[in-house]
Amino acid sequence: MQTQTAAIGGDQVAGYWDRLSDEELLRISFTTADPENLEGLVLQVPAARERPFVEFAYDFRGSTRTMIRCAHCKYPNHLAGFVIKTDSGQRFLCGHRCGAKLYGADFAHLHKDFSQARDRAGYLRRVQRLKDALPAFMQYLVQLKRDPAFDLFQRTRQELVTNMPRLRAAVQSVIERSGGTLSIDEKVRDFAAEERDEDRYERQMEEWRKETVTERKKLRREGREPDKPRKPLYTTVTRAIGTLSTKTLFSTATGPKQVIDDVVAQFANLADDPVKHMSAADKLAFFGYRGKQDAQGSQWRVLVGFGDTSNKGMANLLKQVGILLDRLEEQVGRLSELTLFFQPGTLSAVATWATAAKLAGTYTAGVNTLVFEHEHGKVVAARLPPEYRIPSVMGIERLRAAMREGS
Repeated sequence: MQTQTAAIGGDQVAGYWDRLSDEELLRISFTTADPENLEGLVLQVPAARERPFVEFAYDFRGSTRTMIRCAHCKYPNHLAGFVIKTDSGQRFLCGHRCGAKLYGADFAHLHKDFSQARDRAGYLRRVQRLKDALPAFMQYLVQLKRDPAFDLFQRTRQELVTNMPRLRAAVQSVIERSGGTLSIDEKVRDFAAEERDEDRYERQMEEWRKETVTERKKLRREGREPDKPRKPLYTTVTRAIGTLSTKTLFSTATGPKQVIDDVVAQFANLADDPVKHMSAADKLAFFGYRGKQDAQGSQWRVLVGFGDTSNKGMANLLKQVGILLDRLEEQVGRLSELTLFFQPGTLSAVATWATAAKLAGTYTAGVNTLVFEHEHGKVVAARLPPEYRIPSVMGIERLRAAMREGS
């Protein structure tokens, strides 16, 4: 690690944590569960010839244990803080709010040294666990790529698109406009309108009865005699009959298999740092990270490689491997859209809705089957393959767990 210095008592002294190698950092615990019983603990802040350093952190907030005494405040008034060690080996406890009071602005250096070392040890462990778990994960990816579910998904999806083209466009429009809610217009009895018409007739008849016989004859000749109430009266209402959870099944999005292949290729090249021969401009152009979208029109490519062993480099590696895992899991999750579409309730709603929408013919729901009879008589169908099964994501979960902090 690069050596940092900070002034204490006018001296420039190298930080303790900066002098340790990665191997030494990996052997160190950065927290303590019993700060009050450490060897060499003193109750007063001792004099130090050289810069002290933060040795441990502790945090019992939210627990039921009693308050801990702070050497600076001289009172048991905190549950979180630091063990600070001097060059002579003495230790003392300092509450998390008292460090700056005791050492002023220089406490930021003390804390930064400790935090960077602790973070580095964490990154080193997580990256090493990633390396150790990678061979087994690559075997999982080999099996995942071979899983028949991806080809079955694409084949059935193409059946729906080819055999029922108007259905595809209409469904995608509903998903984009109303989140997948399928609605139909129904003609229903309008009792409220009938009641209003009855009231209208009664009012008109009341006025009619006030007229003379001669005036009534005149009104009849003019066609102004009260009209009798109209029954039945109907109105058209829109009724939701189901909701589609197939956000990408009918879209033009790239199929799951192609995305899986792209991500698997990146994992296959993980051990070879892909940027060691690239300029800064080339890195930005090719790997430019924009949330979950990347530069140069690549939807999935992220920068991965073990070449950068700085804290920032390892953090970026872990973050972007996590993104790749999310994308893998997302594509496996997309496969469930096919199963959801062919559920009896969904198929029935789709058939009713599509027929009512006059999408070129009549649609009928069968067992795991949607049948379309074209208005010209042609009959086609799309079916859920009986052997269709969603592959396991256990391999993804295991690698994610291996990279997790504190695991």
